[in-house]
Amino acid sequence: MSEDEHVIEVAKARVVIKNGKVIEVGKPLVTHCPLRHEFYGGGTKETPESIRKSVELKINEFGFFTKNRLLEYKGRDVPFGASEMLRDAMHEGLIDITVCACDGGGTVLVKSPELVQGIGARMTGLVKTSPIPETINQLENKGGIVLDPKTGAIDQMGGVKRAFSLTKKVAVTLAGVDAEKIPLLRDYEKQANGKLTILAVHTTGISPQQASMLADGCDLIWGCASKAIREVGATALLQIGVGIPVFALTEQGKKIIANRIVRMDTQLLVTRARLPKLVEHKQPDPLL
Repeated sequence: MSEDEHVIEVAKARVVIKNGKVIEVGKPLVTHCPLRHEFYGGGTKETPESIRKSVELKINEFGFFTKNRLLEYKGRDVPFGASEMLRDAMHEGLIDITVCACDGGGTVLVKSPELVQGIGARMTGLVKTSPIPETINQLENKGGIVLDPKTGAIDQMGGVKRAFSLTKKVAVTLAGVDAEKIPLLRDYEKQANGKLTILAVHTTGISPQQASMLADGCDLIWGCASKAIREVGATALLQIGVGIPVFALTEQGKKIIANRIVRMDTQLLVTRARLPKLVEHKQPDPLL
């Protein structure tokens, strides 16, 4: 039986969870994240203790990294979150299957918009996970396809290849450090004669070279606390958000953002601007 170990990054601090307990929290390199402050409160400065508390909240209230994982999320939406955009895009028919990563399951192919949101809401930088049978059963009962239920491997490329055997409209979330995989993903897209939407998430700390590769090959990129992504944002077609910006690099990316805007029930301002458009006091600190 695989070891029950899960590794995430929060504010660029490594966090290890075993058997439902946080056993290791590294030093956060990002000392202030406005989004985390809004959702989890506490002081404005990130510390190992503030990170521990936020992860323990996820474990206790939502069952993250345990057999009690809740996969139906009805809490507050992140206005420009990846799972929210994917959920709305699937409702609109822009995407048929999303390839994402879930704690306790690894790479999962998801056909349900609600399951995409259940997996992704409040998820932070999943680096490694191990299989939890109860979570895998839940995912499969809700129509998800767990790519490797024996190991819980995170293999987004394998997930995309499998997804294209089932449909032609596929989306995948990809960590910024995996930028070099984009050409192969685009090759899969061509071979399948399909449409692949690539969303780059968890980009804090990536190199300028990785940021450039993401800008060349992604549809949507989340700025997180990445200095390099904000710089390549100058090539974007559309930006949403001025603190933690999301950049659309393609027409498909623009459609997904526009669709999300239509479905939001809050006041919004849309204007023309030279990109990136940033508000200094709303940025994470420092940018890495």
